[in-house]
Amino acid sequence: MTCCCPYSACAAVSCFREVADIAADLDSVLDCELFDMLSQSSSDIYFYVSDISSGRSRWSAAAVEEFDLKDEYQDGADWLWLCRIHPEDQPIFLRDLEQMLTGQNGDVHHCEYRVKNKAGQYVWIRSRGVLRRNSDGSAALFTGVLRNMGLNPKYDTNTNLYTIHEFRARLYETLSQPGQRGGILLFGIDDFSRINDVHDYAFGNLVLRAFAEKLLSLHLPGFLFRMDGDKFAYWMQDAEAEDLEVVFSRYSAVAAELTVGEEEIPLVLTGGYVLYPSDGIRAEDLHRRLEVALNTAKLSEPGGLCAFSSEMFRDEQRLDALRAAIHRCVENNFEGFYLLYQPQIYAMSRTCPAAEAILCWSSEEYPNVSHTELMAALEESGDILRLGHWALEQALTQVKQWQKTVPSFGISMDICSRQIVQRSFIDRICQLAAKHALPNGTLCLELNDGCYAAGSRHLYELTATLRKAGIMTALDGFAPEHLTLSLLKEIRPQWIKILPHHVFDSSSEEPSILPSLFALFHQLGMYVCAEALESSEPADIAIRAGADFVQGPLYSPPLDADTFYERFVSEQA
Repeated sequence: MTCCCPYSACAAVSCFREVADIAADLDSVLDCELFDMLSQSSSDIYFYVSDISSGRSRWSAAAVEEFDLKDEYQDGADWLWLCRIHPEDQPIFLRDLEQMLTGQNGDVHHCEYRVKNKAGQYVWIRSRGVLRRNSDGSAALFTGVLRNMGLNPKYDTNTNLYTIHEFRARLYETLSQPGQRGGILLFGIDDFSRINDVHDYAFGNLVLRAFAEKLLSLHLPGFLFRMDGDKFAYWMQDAEAEDLEVVFSRYSAVAAELTVGEEEIPLVLTGGYVLYPSDGIRAEDLHRRLEVALNTAKLSEPGGLCAFSSEMFRDEQRLDALRAAIHRCVENNFEGFYLLYQPQIYAMSRTCPAAEAILCWSSEEYPNVSHTELMAALEESGDILRLGHWALEQALTQVKQWQKTVPSFGISMDICSRQIVQRSFIDRICQLAAKHALPNGTLCLELNDGCYAAGSRHLYELTATLRKAGIMTALDGFAPEHLTLSLLKEIRPQWIKILPHHVFDSSSEEPSILPSLFALFHQLGMYVCAEALESSEPADIAIRAGADFVQGPLYSPPLDADTFYERFVSEQA
């Protein structure tokens, strides 16, 4: 049994997880000795265990005292607790619980909200919990830890940065004074939840702490805040757009080289910013516009920085409606989803040995949704986990038909970080490949750049598992800021895909390093594919540098299966 420090909410959740695993039945969890010990261990950390089916729960003595509960044992406590939560925070609480119960966030609950205590004051609570399921997948037991952060905590206990509450207080105070001007940068860590999924929340906190220390070591003017989740804010009085762009660039450079202990954990930052008074003079408006700018950047320019503009509000409303429409179609037996296929062509012979399967979706209301926009919506909602199984089944069924004509014909498909951290997803891929009896080396999974957030250890285990099953991997979208020679040697992908802007730079007068770079990839046993090629100039440069394959609209747009077969498969019979 893991020993639990009374001041560590993460350790307490881990301890409760073990309790749930070893208990013979739910009643033994509610009445176990460990709960009694934890209940007495702290006055500002509260524990509870809830039997989902019966609605019966048990709360620690400190929780009973602080929130004026009638007894340690409660029936229907979910409704009673909801009534104590501040009305503005109830939607946040309910949304997080719904995502946990539906499996969208990995059976983990984690959010912050305000709760009314026995004195009638609202105090900030950090809530963490773990859901245990029955063998049929239904919810069985929920164990949770509440951390009392006080009426208005000034410093974040993990990073020692100012909190979001301090950010709001200072923003209100500053903007209440006339003549104020400055800028605020809001940035988040891309795919940070995957770090928690691959490791655990305790390790995730170590990453945030190490990252905050690196940011502080830069000694930049202005104030740095830990916002909610994986987001941070930088605030500078009298700042211009150029100042915030420089800060974001320096923060991104630090993030890309982050290490925790001996493990490299390169992070990708995406950010948005506002300037006041030009973008607003009310604190609520500026905070909301910061979020809109960040959300827009995550969709349109991951790893980049976006300035707020009024058009973003309309885009945000459209995206909310789009996500809802996509989710309805996923629930309705994947209505409107289909695959197109784009040829991957030998650079020299111009024959086609493989295709990339591209997931698409359309509806009467949204007839022209881009692949990038679609994947962003699916990843954010978690629908990609269900849809990914369906899409892979469709792709493998199709390539098996083509292999009747060309036995060695290959198929590749994108997978994202949200998929690779699910062990069941990788097992399902191996099972499907075996079910369709695909020849070794004819299925390739393309890992997008968000997968780097999973960490080198998990990527090594993932690629090793797939390699044993005869499944190849590709690094999709060469990202030099994340790749190191040691990482390439560890994960040993069979393919690496290069985008045009890495191939062709008309403004550069320096000799190209592409031949040397491609030679290095070849020495490591990798094929090089130049993708998304739209014009002949970058294609010619890539081919002269030694690219093995080319792909993009220059050679063919994505095609339906029948058209693809007629143009690229049947001619090889």
